[in-house]
Amino acid sequence: MLELKGIAGVLYTASEWVMRLTAVNLMWFILSLPFFTLLVTIDISDPAAWIWFGVAAWLFASFLFFPATATVFSVVRSWIVEGDYSSSFKKYIQYLKSDYQSSVKSGAFFASAWLIWYYNYFYFYSIQNNIAFFFLVIGLGMFIFTVNFLSISAHYNMSRNDRFKNAFLISAGRPLASLSILASSAVLIWASVFQLLWLVPLMLCSLLAFMSFAAFHKATLKILEKASQDTAS
Repeated sequence: MLELKGIAGVLYTASEWVMRLTAVNLMWFILSLPFFTLLVTIDISDPAAWIWFGVAAWLFASFLFFPATATVFSVVRSWIVEGDYSSSFKKYIQYLKSDYQSSVKSGAFFASAWLIWYYNYFYFYSIQNNIAFFFLVIGLGMFIFTVNFLSISAHYNMSRNDRFKNAFLISAGRPLASLSILASSAVLIWASVFQLLWLVPLMLCSLLAFMSFAAFHKATLKILEKASQDTAS
């Protein structure tokens, strides 16, 4: 009986986490749907479509996709740090409203940076130029930087410039943690896009945010612990 209760408890806890992750991810997916629709419908092989694609992608990413993603990180942060498991829907709306303006400003920067990268990478890739590999490496670094920026924005109340600076320092200064985030995210994204497409609307962003913020928070605690030990000594 005790073993059954233990199994039942594990299953109940797992089902709760699945519901939390799914609820938050669905809201993220709905808000991001115009951006995803744009990615799969516009053919940028036509040079004339590049401008329209760039303008629409920038608008959708700045005003919808990035704020929606930043809000997921804020909700995940409340789970991990505060142990607050209240209504996922209400919490998501609350963070979206309170942080929307700041998220749009940050999103405008990241949308511009990623669009520049996107055009350069696929241009050199289309002409089979080795420079495409260089841009691929840059893209991986940008992904780590973006994820760390989102974690910092969710966890700390600091200026945008300080968030950029600290995201860069963490990304470059803790290569093992950065590679861990990159590897786990790559596996999750690959599985979601190429193997289990249903994960995209149900768990892709929320699970990625949970893994990334958990790794970030663990690294942050180690830094603070080391700093306190150095101060004490």
